[in-house]
Amino acid sequence: MKTGSRLAIVSMSILFSPAAIPADIDVMTQNQYLGADIAPLVEPGISQEEFFERVLTALGQVAANRPQERLSALAEEIADRSPHLVGLQEVFAFSCQPLFPGVPDGCGDPLIAGALNDHLRATVDNLGGSYRVVAEVENLNVDLPLVLPSGLPVLVSVIDRDVILARHDVLAEPLPRVLVQQFCPRPSGDGCNYSAVIPLPDLGVNIERGFVAATAVVGGAPFLFVNTHLETRSPAPVFQALQALQLVQTLDALGPLGLPVVLVGDFNSDPNDPTVLPGPVIPGLPESVPNPYVQLTLAGLTDVWLHRPGHVAGLSCCQAADLSNRQSGHHERVDLIWSSLVPNKVKQARVLGSTVNFKTRPPGRGLWPSDHGAVAANLEFRD
Repeated sequence: MKTGSRLAIVSMSILFSPAAIPADIDVMTQNQYLGADIAPLVEPGISQEEFFERVLTALGQVAANRPQERLSALAEEIADRSPHLVGLQEVFAFSCQPLFPGVPDGCGDPLIAGALNDHLRATVDNLGGSYRVVAEVENLNVDLPLVLPSGLPVLVSVIDRDVILARHDVLAEPLPRVLVQQFCPRPSGDGCNYSAVIPLPDLGVNIERGFVAATAVVGGAPFLFVNTHLETRSPAPVFQALQALQLVQTLDALGPLGLPVVLVGDFNSDPNDPTVLPGPVIPGLPESVPNPYVQLTLAGLTDVWLHRPGHVAGLSCCQAADLSNRQSGHHERVDLIWSSLVPNKVKQARVLGSTVNFKTRPPGRGLWPSDHGAVAANLEFRD
């Protein structure tokens, strides 16, 4: 039997298993941060020449933010916590090659060389085999022809993914592709890209976001683990709201499978955001939509942080773009964990990476591992 067929059979056997039995499920969501402020890249009305100039600036920022050190620190957060499943967002990869055959290779230019890295490979390598990649959705895959200040032309490839990792002892598989295609109009990798995207017509690209799901068994309990990254509030929060609506509709469509859902991600939506988000005046888009937090709550999902003992704010975003701020700049709660079942207890719910002891070395001059803090929680379910 081919490996793909065997995995599909395993996944389907999980999907049609009985409803959840008692279990303690430990999960984490971690936005790894690409390492630069991309707002200047998506500013409306910029020319292609300005865009490529700003790409070079952004690559310089990525390099200055020492990605290898940050990714090692982020992997350490996962290893120390040892959750069953992890949802990663902004899992970027930057690679480079000469733009034309026979021209000198400019990929070693100090301006961009430090930016060339693969977040996913570095994360898995740093975890030393204790976690494996289960599923991923690709949100961006673009080749950018650039001319460096030295005059050398290069082709820089940029990939952005959302990824699900499983601990080595956890049975987990991506949803079968045939099932994904039934509810997803825009399949990508193991997951789905949202239909609502911010277009950049002058540049010929869209800003893509997505979600990805895996079936898993922990302590004998089968469930659906979903990871997503919604659009930012800018330039219009209606895009993230429409993406949340598609996510809710998808989870509803998967309801007949009978699996409890644990949903994690960077929702770019704080519980304190306005309840209704105004939309831009664009034909075909509604004038207003409930914000993602409200939609998920109305869909019957539980924000598990609210069941954590004590009154801890759980703020997880955001540090300065260069990650050098001395004290944490976290001031909003956008990295969330949701459950379709109300846990009997939520234990050891933590924001990781929000205190100075998480910074990279040397002390006093290190960087925050990401502009987001990772959020983890242990969910106790009992009959």
